[in-house]
Amino acid sequence: MPKTFATGRIARQAPGTAFLYRRLPGYLLGFVLFYAPFTLWVSVLDRLLGDTAKPAIHSTCLRIQMLDVVQGKGLNLLTVWGLSFALVTGSALIAGPLFCGRLCAAGAVSEYLSRMVPDRFKVDWTRWVNPVGIRYGFLVGYLAAPFVGGSIACAFCSYAFLERIATGALWNAAGVLSSSAILTGFLWLGLFGVFAKGGRGYCAFMCPVGAWQSGLHAIGAKLPWTWKIRFDAKACTKCAVCVDDCPMRALRLPTGKTGPLAYDRHSCITCRQCVAVCKPGALSFSRGRDGWVNQAQGRTTADGAAGSRAPQPVLASEGTA
Repeated sequence: MPKTFATGRIARQAPGTAFLYRRLPGYLLGFVLFYAPFTLWVSVLDRLLGDTAKPAIHSTCLRIQMLDVVQGKGLNLLTVWGLSFALVTGSALIAGPLFCGRLCAAGAVSEYLSRMVPDRFKVDWTRWVNPVGIRYGFLVGYLAAPFVGGSIACAFCSYAFLERIATGALWNAAGVLSSSAILTGFLWLGLFGVFAKGGRGYCAFMCPVGAWQSGLHAIGAKLPWTWKIRFDAKACTKCAVCVDDCPMRALRLPTGKTGPLAYDRHSCITCRQCVAVCKPGALSFSRGRDGWVNQAQGRTTADGAAGSRAPQPVLASEGTA
């Protein structure tokens, strides 16, 4: 058990802080595997598959692979691109957006930096705007752009932006400081990053790769043999620690805590931060029925009673009460 203290906010946050340290090696591994100057994943697959992919984040860019599949260009599993796409897609169906929650260095940078900033300087954007519609809308627009004569494959890409920072190419590459690059940095690290509750506003609103995985997770979670965030309503004390600590703001309690905990699977990245901070054990990451009740607009069907309206419309997966 992680060390806790007797009273105050520190006692509430100590388990979450400990789990942040446990998550950190995964993000460092993801950086070493996929980002220049390391790109170990590309280097290893090049040798195994005889591929000649460029040692850079673009060689494993899931955004480009998604476009190829939608445009009917096919998917060659014996390439770095094809195998990477298949693994991320398959894992999302079986266990949720694990790439986002446990490997994506771009998401981790903004989240961890945000946790260093006092809450009074941060905005909970999901309190005022439901990110799900915008998130999937961005994905649809991204995939549809080539069919109307355009493409935003490399625009607003936090992956590439982080790699340019890591390699020192941000100021040297011609054209990098374009309007889209400036806007990407401002949104990813600034408005939706450091100064956003959770630090993953960019992931919640503008990442097509995350939306792709969340959509697959919403489908896969309906199967009893897949892994998912599960809820035991009888064990929940409505302490709201999980709500405060979720980087994607995927958990909500109705105003006044008059209804059960609400969960938005379409925003969840299965990082399991909520599971780590739940002392009563009401949340778990395992197989089986998920235990979430049907909810919409902050009202619940549990026990036939209506709860108070939540700060925003909250979606929830189907399950048992």
